[in-house]
Amino acid sequence: MKTVVKIDPEKEYENAKKLIELATKQRLDTVAAGSLDSSVDNLITAARVLMEREEIRRGRKHEPPKETVKPKGRHKGEEREESKKLPSERFPNLEIKEDIISPEHPPRCPCCNEIMKESGLFDISEKLEVIPKQYYIQRNKRIKFNCSHCHGGMVNTPAVPSIVPTSNYGDSVIIDAALSKYCDLIPMERYVQIASRDGLEDLPAQSLIGLTHHLANFLFVIYEKIKMEVLSSIVLQADETPHKMLEGDDSRNWYLWGFFSPIACFFEIQNTRSGDIVYNFIKDSKAKYLVSDGYAGYGKALREVKEKLGRDIIEVHCNAHSYRYFEEASITWVEEGKPFLELYGEIYDLERQRKEQENIPPDEQLEFRKKMIPLFEEMKTNCEKQKESAMPESAFMKSINYFLNHYPGLTICTTNIHIPLDNNLSERELRSPVVGRKTWYGTHSKRGALTAAVIFSINHSCKINNVNPRNYFPWVVNRLLKGEPVLTPHEYSKLPPPSG
Repeated sequence: MKTVVKIDPEKEYENAKKLIELATKQRLDTVAAGSLDSSVDNLITAARVLMEREEIRRGRKHEPPKETVKPKGRHKGEEREESKKLPSERFPNLEIKEDIISPEHPPRCPCCNEIMKESGLFDISEKLEVIPKQYYIQRNKRIKFNCSHCHGGMVNTPAVPSIVPTSNYGDSVIIDAALSKYCDLIPMERYVQIASRDGLEDLPAQSLIGLTHHLANFLFVIYEKIKMEVLSSIVLQADETPHKMLEGDDSRNWYLWGFFSPIACFFEIQNTRSGDIVYNFIKDSKAKYLVSDGYAGYGKALREVKEKLGRDIIEVHCNAHSYRYFEEASITWVEEGKPFLELYGEIYDLERQRKEQENIPPDEQLEFRKKMIPLFEEMKTNCEKQKESAMPESAFMKSINYFLNHYPGLTICTTNIHIPLDNNLSERELRSPVVGRKTWYGTHSKRGALTAAVIFSINHSCKINNVNPRNYFPWVVNRLLKGEPVLTPHEYSKLPPPSG
C-alpha cells in the first residue's frame, strides 16, 4: 500500500530525540536483565543519524569543508564514490516525488509476537525514474459573440497565435520535431517510429519536414541577428564540409560553410567551395583575423578584401592540423616525428596553463604564449633540417611543408591571447552537421538547405553559450508570437535565472 506524505523534518527530529531516550532506557533495562538485543543498538544509531542530518540542515553543525578545486578527470575509485550517492544528491535540480510505503497489515514483533507500531523512522531508498513523452490534443473553443439589439453581426474570439495558424500541429510538436532532427540528429522517419511507440501512430514524416521549414522561416530574424554577432567579432573562425544536394539542383556537391565567433555560430549552405563565399561573408565584417585550416580559398578571399576594400585581415592557421599531420607521419616515421609531437605537447601544456589562469590580466596571460616562441622556432629549425632527407611524397614531408608554408599563421597566436591556438572550435561545431549528413545523407531541396542552416545556427549558438535549446526555442517563439523584442542565444544567456 502506498501513501504520499510530506515528511516534516522538525517532527522527525523530535521523534528521533524521544526514540533515543526510550531506546536508551530499554537498553539499560535489558543490560540489567543480563541480555541485550542488537536491534536496540541499531535503532539508537539510526535515530542519531537522523538527528545529525537535521542539525546540519538547521545549521547547528557544520558540514565538513568541501574542496574548492575539482581535479580534472575522474578515477575509478571516485566513480564508485559518485555511484554511492543518492539520486537526489547527484541530480539536485530534479523534482522529488515522495511516497511512504507501508504494509497492508502491521508486522508482529519477532521477540514477543505482539503487533508492532510505527517508530517514526524510515528506511529511505531512491531511484531515478522517467515519464515517457505524452502527446495530447489541445482543443480551443473560441467564443462567438452576436448582437442582441440588431441581430446583424457576429464576432469571433481571435485565434491563439502560433507558428503555422492553419496547421493541425501545435508549436510544441513543431519545435520538438525540429530539435529532434537538428539537435539530436534523429531522422524524421525515425522520429515518427519513436512517436508510434509512444502511442501516436500514423504521424506523417513529410508533414513534419514541411513544418521545420515553417519554423526556420519564423526564426529567420534570429538567424540574421546571429550573423551580425559573428560579423562583429575581431577574430573569426571558419571551416567547410561537403553537403550533398540529393535533388532540386543540377549540382549534387554542395558545401556547408561555418563562421564562428566566441559567442555565436553561423552556417550557410552553398553550391560551391569557392573563396567567393568567404569574401562575400567577411567583406562586411569587423574581423582583423581569420582562423582557418589553410585551404587556399580563404587566402584568396583575404587578398580580394585587401585589393577591393583596402583592409588587411591576417590569416591565422590551425596548429591542431599541423599536429595531426606530424602524428600521422609518426606511424611510419617514428623517430623523426617524435620530437615534433613532444614540442607540440609542451606548447599545448602552456596553453592549458594559460586557460587555467584566465582570471589574471591579459599581459600576464600573454607570457604563457611568449614561452611558446622558442618551441616554434626549434620546430622550424628541425623542419628545415629534416626536409633535406625526407622522402618527397611521404606523409612526413607533407607535415613539414604544412608547418613551414604556414609558419607565420601558426605562430601569430603568440602575439595576442584572443587569437586561438587552433581551429578546433570550427571543427567541433561542424561535427554535429557532419553526423547528421551521414544519418540522412543530404538535403532534398534548396529550402531544406536553408532550413538546416537556420536551425543549426541557432542550435549551435545555444550550445556555445551553454543554453539549453529546448528552453530557448519555446521562449523565443513565444516572444515572437507576442511581438516582443527577441534575443539571440548569447543575449538570452545573460538573462537572470527565473525566480522561484
